[in-house]
Amino acid sequence: MTDNKPDCADGVFDVTCFGARPDGSDATAALQATIDACAAQGGGVVRVPGPGVYMTYTLNLKSGVELRIERGATLKGGPDPFKYPEFGPSPHWRPEHAPRFNKRAMFYTVGQRQVSITGDGTIDGNAEAFHSWNPERQRIWRNSDTEITGRCVFFVACRDVTLRGITIHNPSGWATWFLDCDNVDIRKITINCHPEYPNGDGIHLSGCRDVIVTDCVVDSQDDSIILRSSQEQMLVPRALERVSVTNCSISSKSAGIRVGWTGDYIIRDITVDNISCRHAWSAVQIILPPLKPEWCVDPPRAPDLPLLPPENRLPFAVENLRFSNMDTTSHDAPLQLVFGNANRTEPVEYVRNIVFDKCRFAAAKPPVFVVWPENHVGNLRFSDVEFIIRKRTPSKIVPADCLWFDNCKGITFDRCSWTSLPEE
Repeated sequence: MTDNKPDCADGVFDVTCFGARPDGSDATAALQATIDACAAQGGGVVRVPGPGVYMTYTLNLKSGVELRIERGATLKGGPDPFKYPEFGPSPHWRPEHAPRFNKRAMFYTVGQRQVSITGDGTIDGNAEAFHSWNPERQRIWRNSDTEITGRCVFFVACRDVTLRGITIHNPSGWATWFLDCDNVDIRKITINCHPEYPNGDGIHLSGCRDVIVTDCVVDSQDDSIILRSSQEQMLVPRALERVSVTNCSISSKSAGIRVGWTGDYIIRDITVDNISCRHAWSAVQIILPPLKPEWCVDPPRAPDLPLLPPENRLPFAVENLRFSNMDTTSHDAPLQLVFGNANRTEPVEYVRNIVFDKCRFAAAKPPVFVVWPENHVGNLRFSDVEFIIRKRTPSKIVPADCLWFDNCKGITFDRCSWTSLPEE
């Protein structure tokens, strides 16, 4: 093979050998054929050479395949929502419980082993094709909940998953979702969400085990780093556990780091270290909002998907979380720990052993803690933590002056400082 011909041997499968062209035309069939050929040979590298744009609809990665998107190459989502097939029934999860009933993704990989997306290239979700100005909301909004790629890169029940080096640009929903996966390595990726397109989450981990997230830059419209257990989507509820998030720069219009959501299960053994949160509504949120009948999108609700009563849900629980060396700026409270409302509708078994060490929280309002005795919240430690609070308007959750520790047991403040600044 001469130097000016693409590699299609020795474990490297160049997509241009299979007919893909970097001219913006639809390359879905050629890209998938390359992935399938690579997997049929026992695995290897699928090479997407640059420069140029390869338009694609849904791609399914296979075990043993590394999709390497090289510098200057872009895989751009196609504009026709109906060319992204909806997820069918699965032995690995419950697609009918997908948030907002959305069953489409740009990359959809289920039940595979040793799968990777690497390189210095770009995955472009083409969010602009699925959003427009909504006069009722007076803002840009998605054209549809279901006729849109709600997840850009979606892995379900996979093992040994790697994302390294790539940029995810303008996803039309969540940039990534890892559901019930083992041994996940997310390293040196960049996520750029359009600030006006809704629900642009960054790195979303649900019910996974043994996860490393490091050296990433996440500019999200919605939450940047999401730590959940999402029991409604899994066939068997499993904890999110043994997760390390380090050396990341994040920015969000919502939570910098979200822990849990209504309907979640156990979240434990999490370390978050050396994080710069340049902007967020709140730096760290552990919130379980009460479900209302009109909230039928997350978790999804319909006549054939009734709300699971609290007594039939496995309760939410959090333990062994350590946040260290964080420098954050928030437009609301820097920390929010809020479990439902006075009706106590959300089951919480316990929240314990949470440490904040060597952190700086600059915010517009004080931290917010709204918990109840039956939540068993305790053993919270703040060590070398600096709070810099500039009071503004009251919080939309509780009044700005409300700092509730009444129902928490065992709270320790060691070498902490509090500075109150005048309102801007």
